[in-house]
Amino acid sequence: MSRRMKWGVFSLSQYPDQSIKVEGLEADMKLFELAESLGYDSVWLAEHLFSTYGIVTSTQVLAAAVAQRTKRVRIGTAVVVIPFNHPLRTAADFALIDCLSRGRLNFGIGRAYQPHEFVGLGVDMAKSREMFNEGIDLILKSWTQEKITHKGKYWTVPEPIELLPKPVQVPHPPVYQATISPESFDQAAEHGWSLQLAAPFSYRTYREEWIPKLAGEVKRYERALTKHGHDAGPLERMMLLPFFVDTDHKRARDTLKPHVEWFYNKVATHQQPTSGTGLVPGYEFTMGEGKKSREMGYLAFDKLAEHGACVVGDPKACIDRLQQMKAELGVTEFVLWSNLGGMPAVRAESSIRLAWEKIAPFV
Repeated sequence: MSRRMKWGVFSLSQYPDQSIKVEGLEADMKLFELAESLGYDSVWLAEHLFSTYGIVTSTQVLAAAVAQRTKRVRIGTAVVVIPFNHPLRTAADFALIDCLSRGRLNFGIGRAYQPHEFVGLGVDMAKSREMFNEGIDLILKSWTQEKITHKGKYWTVPEPIELLPKPVQVPHPPVYQATISPESFDQAAEHGWSLQLAAPFSYRTYREEWIPKLAGEVKRYERALTKHGHDAGPLERMMLLPFFVDTDHKRARDTLKPHVEWFYNKVATHQQPTSGTGLVPGYEFTMGEGKKSREMGYLAFDKLAEHGACVVGDPKACIDRLQQMKAELGVTEFVLWSNLGGMPAVRAESSIRLAWEKIAPFV
């Protein structure tokens, strides 16, 4: 028996016009409330610093607010940046959110990728994977053990302490790992974590080959799960997509074009080193390929739409593209992002409403 496809909505709180930031954040909340009322399964939040690329600086702050504005939908993070905070502060905050939401947290994690954020916080970006590995280990220990100590390279807990509150979900909220590089797929498989796939990042790395490349990584991940003794069945293969649907195909494309191009060009500039020409150790491949994608014109709207880096058009066109991704990647949850790049709230709401009515039942 096949699994029912899950559906979510995402917001990065992108407001190029900062004079409307207050209204914009309220529009995010109303989008999440609308998604819940329609029947969506989840809402997803992200954190970023020092840019209009995204003005939510802390997923735990926004997640706590969403927990009080919603009653049923799961609240996902895409992602919590592990190296940017003490792991026990992260563990405590998100355990509290799991309590406030009565067990609705999906804990998506990553190590971040924008150099200016590391510079601003004084964190060595080249050490991010080491910090991520140590940090998530400490978080999971604190959620599942009564008292813990820890002696690591980056953090030390010298005397036994008990993290309280513990999460509602046992043994802990489901963990999703942001996955682009082969190393991330390997790590997710080793630990038995779900996948957070994201079209923007895989596309900028692999361009027109991004779907077959991801398909190969997903298959390898599923084989590795079995090797490590994990059951692949309950785990999620979530896909985040820039998305816009309208009853009129051309109008959908014309509406999305300036907003999706703004986003892709913004993320391309933010992923480059803040000074010099060298690539950051541990990020050489994604940084180098992302730079090529921009220089080769792959971030223009027609290319984005052609290769599925955004899903846009009338309902039939969107269904066809989503069915392709479902078949090739084994997607179990599509997370639709319609309010990107300053998209007016009324249009984003129209898109997720139409998607629920005319697309979700047929994918």
